Amino acid sequence: MVSNFLYRVKNKICKIVNVVRFRLDGVEIGSNCVITGIIHVLNKGGKIKIGNDVTIHSGRYDIPIGFENRTSLWVRKGAEIEIGDNCGLSNAVLCSNKRIFLGKHVLLGGGVKIYDTDFHSLDYLQRRELNNDLNRKSADVVVEDDVFIGAGSIVLKGVHIGARSIIGAGSVVSSDIPCEEVWAGNPARCIRKL
Repeated sequence: MVSNFLYRVKNKICKIVNVVRFRLDGVEIGSNCVITGIIHVLNKGGKIKIGNDVTIHSGRYDIPIGFENRTSLWVRKGAEIEIGDNCGLSNAVLCSNKRIFLGKHVLLGGGVKIYDTDFHSLDYLQRRELNNDLNRKSADVVVEDDVFIGAGSIVLKGVHIGARSIIGAGSVVSSDIPCEEVWAGNPARCIRKL
């Protein structure tokens, strides 16, 4: 009884913190969203839009899957993250230097990471300079409707995942995936068609 009460109090506090953070960071959020835990938001002049009826879990006490990170939404100047209606995220990380788009009914399992950028140049001399953005490659990531991405998977820049596809847990997705296929592995490969 006491733990149930404390859980409800914690969720109310987290809700207030998230609402304040979203307003300060210019996050657009739809109606009927459920958020447990505190989301980390870093908006450096981009756009973050969360659709209606989205569920986001953030933190070690909110899902039992074992990933310690919080859900993080990070956008650079001019970049964009758009999360469609009825999506579900659990301790996911979305880092956008250009554009990350999640369609409707997309599910991101615990600890999924989506990056639309390499973060650093491939040239070692340019990497020596801290905060050097020269020649950093970025490309849109698009995840169509009804996709499920399993826990611990990483989706890299320029990837387009077709509608209703499934990505197995722990996969590294570095190339496009057609509609209605199951992919898994590192690098992810087609396992079968649905």
